[in-house]
Amino acid sequence: MAKLTVENVCAGYRGKLVVRDINLEYDAGIHILLGPNGAGKTTTFRVLAGILAPMSGVVRIDGRDPHSAVDAKALIGMATHRSALAPRLSVVDNLRYWARVLGMSSGTAEARIADVLGLLGLTGFADQRTETLSRGQSQRVSLAKAFLNRPPILLLDEPMSGVDPGTAAQLSDHLRALADAGHTIVASTHALADASRLADDVTVLHGGRIVGRGEPAALRASLMGSAYRLQLRGSGDIPGALAELGYRWEQSRTGHVVIEVSDEGEARSLVARLIGSGIGVHEVAPVRNPLEDVYQQLQSEGADSVAE
Repeated sequence: MAKLTVENVCAGYRGKLVVRDINLEYDAGIHILLGPNGAGKTTTFRVLAGILAPMSGVVRIDGRDPHSAVDAKALIGMATHRSALAPRLSVVDNLRYWARVLGMSSGTAEARIADVLGLLGLTGFADQRTETLSRGQSQRVSLAKAFLNRPPILLLDEPMSGVDPGTAAQLSDHLRALADAGHTIVASTHALADASRLADDVTVLHGGRIVGRGEPAALRASLMGSAYRLQLRGSGDIPGALAELGYRWEQSRTGHVVIEVSDEGEARSLVARLIGSGIGVHEVAPVRNPLEDVYQQLQSEGADSVAE
């Protein structure tokens, strides 16, 4: 397990700041970096990976700076949405080249290449030149490259982009298994359902600054200052029971009863009280993914920085 720490980092290009005052500490788990276009996600990834030197502040991996310590930088695997592949080489030859750069033995490399090609649904494209691949296929090859030597830290920029649902499910399971085994995974995504389902925590970046961090529902409450909307379905007089408990309710177009609670803890308590009053609760679900509300609010506010 490796710990990734970011202390007071400001970074940008040609003297212009894109991200500022970034403080983070990530260890084993899946950490989602969320923000609209222009929030500074790509710049943040480049700094974390040791590619773009910060203007101030420091990045550390287990106490070492990947911008100056080669052994620390080697602990990172990165997949960007702009895959850096040799266009005239085949998929498998790109991966073989990268395996040599990583110092992997031939036997180990071939076994790992076969594993990652299978994981990402690329076996049928192994001998195809990368210049002929679609953007989504290139994205999968970039992920395969990042996974090759099982680095303790993975930085994945939009890993689900261009991935079919079956491969996305397999990839999600793989990421969870890596996190449970002690890997530190930081991923940006616009796939809010994946973020909400997979994330151990979410860091929200907006205008080049961190504006929140936590579990999805808690983030929604802290950033938006509004309640958490739930839809209920069951047997018995749910509206009557809610009224007795002091809750206002409304009927949705689908026939569900919709209420507002402050957070998931209150939702659990309410369900227990409904059951205790004789209501058969069959379904309790958010009206929408809590991250959708957060994301839409950030988009409506606009971006304050360049689209990096």
